[in-house]
Amino acid sequence: MKLRQKLSALALKLLHKTIKKQKKIKIYDKVFILLPNVFSPRGTFTSSFLARNLGVRKGDYVLDLGTGCGIQAVFAAEKAEKVVATDINPQAVKCAKINAKINGVAEKIDVRCGNLFEPVKNEKFDLIIFSPPYLPGKPKSYLEHAWLCGEKYEMIREFFHYVKKYLKPGGKIRMVYSTIADVSLLFNILRENRFTWFVVASMKTPLERIFILEIKA
Repeated sequence: MKLRQKLSALALKLLHKTIKKQKKIKIYDKVFILLPNVFSPRGTFTSSFLARNLGVRKGDYVLDLGTGCGIQAVFAAEKAEKVVATDINPQAVKCAKINAKINGVAEKIDVRCGNLFEPVKNEKFDLIIFSPPYLPGKPKSYLEHAWLCGEKYEMIREFFHYVKKYLKPGGKIRMVYSTIADVSLLFNILRENRFTWFVVASMKTPLERIFILEIKA
């Protein structure tokens, strides 16, 4: 498992070194601009799979935490009343704002820069979308925060330690995860923080199984 994780991290690092200029990508029926130093959804299947399984209800107030180039926020805005999209990477924030505009949903998406829940303070949400970094390792740049979550999965631990404060009564989390990561550790974190969860959808790829969890406090 550790070898697969190291190889995955190396592959993502090499992939992103090849992205030297702005380009267009398509996710289902939508076009997105991808800027250099922003996580590329072409590196994995997780972004497109999560976008198909967001579980947004009409009128929801949604948080897309770690928005990257804004894919989940744009798809969520089709039904949501309002989407707050956050990212630690200033270049990702710039990119997500561009993509909200070109997809005609800029008035419904508020893009903010900051780490984890710093940008949302005392707000509460019906739905929190979370596509976390799930490879162990210490990120050395804003970009690497997109796939490295700390040597001991600190980022994921911190998310679940605090997230209940930001959920409305009956609120839920939709999260994508992979069997390349430490799945048993994730489930232990959920148990320790007294969450309930179930698998909404899963898909098999040549290297991993990707699955979507719905999580409630």
